[in-house]
Amino acid sequence: MRSHRSLVALLGLLVAATATGCSAAAASDLGAGNDAVTVVGVVDGNTVELEQDGTSTAVTLLGLDSPALDECLGAEAAQALGELLPAGAEVRVEVSGENLAAVYADDVLINAEPARLGLGHTLANTMVTDEVLAAEEEAIAAGVGLFGADAQCTVSAQVSALEVAGEEPVAAAASLPAGAGLDEVDRRGAAVAAALVTAAAVTSQLDGDAASGLPAVMVADLRSRTAAVTERLRAAEAALQQARVAEEQRVEAERVAAEAAAAKAAQAAADEAARQAQAAADAEAARVAAEAVAASKAPGTSSGGAVSYKNCDAVRAAGAAPLRVGDPGYSDKLDRDGDGVACEKKW
Repeated sequence: MRSHRSLVALLGLLVAATATGCSAAAASDLGAGNDAVTVVGVVDGNTVELEQDGTSTAVTLLGLDSPALDECLGAEAAQALGELLPAGAEVRVEVSGENLAAVYADDVLINAEPARLGLGHTLANTMVTDEVLAAEEEAIAAGVGLFGADAQCTVSAQVSALEVAGEEPVAAAASLPAGAGLDEVDRRGAAVAAALVTAAAVTSQLDGDAASGLPAVMVADLRSRTAAVTERLRAAEAALQQARVAEEQRVEAERVAAEAAAAKAAQAAADEAARQAQAAADAEAARVAAEAVAASKAPGTSSGGAVSYKNCDAVRAAGAAPLRVGDPGYSDKLDRDGDGVACEKKW
């Protein structure tokens, strides 16, 4: 949290000096003499501008490390310090080192108050460390500020949000119905993957500066909860991967079965068409034969124009046997069995 604290303090000092017409001085000069020390303004949650005898000084609160303005609860920390030290308020200062001081207002150690609100962590080995630590422990016990989950940016809140966010993808993976389709499997898989990305980000927070000021017991608990969510998500991811393989196999089996059924239906249709064609041909042949027989049996019916035979002996003698309907010389009297063929054998 202190990576750019000194730069912020310096800028605040320059701004305050310019705005008020005060000159800048080192913190070691504060509190000397009988002139009152007054608050000019707050730079951030850990830095305050103080003025004495026309001289403005940027002071960092001793024993306290609060979040920078661009960090989680940094703006809230600055606002809280501004409420504790409003502009014009008189304070008592005990300087300890360069630009570090214990600041009292009405005998209240202001350095400890942001910690009591959970808006800062204790820095060791200072003359106010015990007081600041006691205040921080109150905040830890109450679960407020950086130690709570009310603000979405805190690590505790992110772990809680992860637990909630992980519930639905895990439940959706467990309730995937058979035959849901690849699109549905992929949709649920994408939800699990997104939750895993969030879990990785929270794990990174726990490994980084965001958790550096939290009690070891709290960090261990948050790690355990995050790992549990991650484990459930990994199991859901594996289950969905297996489900996708099974779904691919099912889809392929259905495709093969559909192709086989289509081929069978096409063959059946071809066979039926061939049967109907043969039946039609047989029917046409029978019709033609029937018409020929009927025509040959009509009174006075004779075939063959001028050619005629007295009997089958004559036909055989002429080498024309057998005679069929339509052949020259065919007649009903020669076709005794009426099958359309005359003189097929010798009587």
